[in-house]
Amino acid sequence: MRKRRLPPLNALRGFDAAARHLSFTKAAQELNLTQGAVSRQVRELELHLGQELFHRLTRRIELTAEGEQFFQSVESMLDELERAAGRFTRRRDRATLTVSVLPTIASVWLMPRLHHFTSQHPEIELRVVSSIEPADLLAHDADVAIRVGRLPGRHYERNQPRIELSMLTRWDGVHADELFPDRLVPVCSPGLIGETEITPADLVRWPLIHTSTRRHAWPDWLKAHGVRAAVEIEQTLQFGHFFMSLDAARQGRGIALVPDIVLAHPDGMRGLVMPVAGDLESAGEYYLLIHETRLDERHVQQFRSWALAEAFRAREALPAMMHEPAS
Repeated sequence: MRKRRLPPLNALRGFDAAARHLSFTKAAQELNLTQGAVSRQVRELELHLGQELFHRLTRRIELTAEGEQFFQSVESMLDELERAAGRFTRRRDRATLTVSVLPTIASVWLMPRLHHFTSQHPEIELRVVSSIEPADLLAHDADVAIRVGRLPGRHYERNQPRIELSMLTRWDGVHADELFPDRLVPVCSPGLIGETEITPADLVRWPLIHTSTRRHAWPDWLKAHGVRAAVEIEQTLQFGHFFMSLDAARQGRGIALVPDIVLAHPDGMRGLVMPVAGDLESAGEYYLLIHETRLDERHVQQFRSWALAEAFRAREALPAMMHEPAS
């Protein structure tokens, strides 16, 4: 393999600085060296090349014709080296944050707002993973997670609709911030029910749209509103996630029972009405989950602060959004 015949690289830095400033003194200040050290570096380079690079005048220096030509080559080379190194530096400085989130919350709450976070923090590369499986925050599959379920040690009433989803594989050392309650509301297309005033017991006259991840939602909601379990539900539809159930409700295919937070955006109630007044909090809430070993990391704290602020704004805006007329 051919051995490179390179000039002394430290001397190139001294020459480059001196050529840009046309001053050994200013070059020394830039490189944090003495003037004599820069002068010696330039002289070493000249000896290596066998060519004078500067005219040394009484109070200043000037590039020779050969020095000017060599300076253009050196400047181009150092610029390219700086750009190449900068690409690695930017990667090192750019933090990556993986967020594991429930599919519906990702679709209707997180993703429509995420551009606000990325514009505020362009140095953070955010990766969003949708999942309903219990998160393992020690396995490094995700840095933070958004899940719904029962918080250990928290009391829930017996008549609250059940949530069977598990939030985590293990709770040791996990910090939980509540984002929203899981408050279930029935919604449907206005054309499905017309102008008739109805009660919760009347809902079973129409197809009820079930979401497979929350199979107890409708039975528990009806029971809590005094609808006898013996009432036969004539027709049911089932979808995998709440955002699918919402689409079916907008199409007039039945009445969906969904958490009100999935309606907390400008188009949330588009094409929908609440056929009866009456929401009901489930036995669980939506949480932002972070292991305590990651809480002090700057990019984790930045996402946490942003998510909590966005959740607060969504909760504040929700009552008005829920009572907007269908469009």
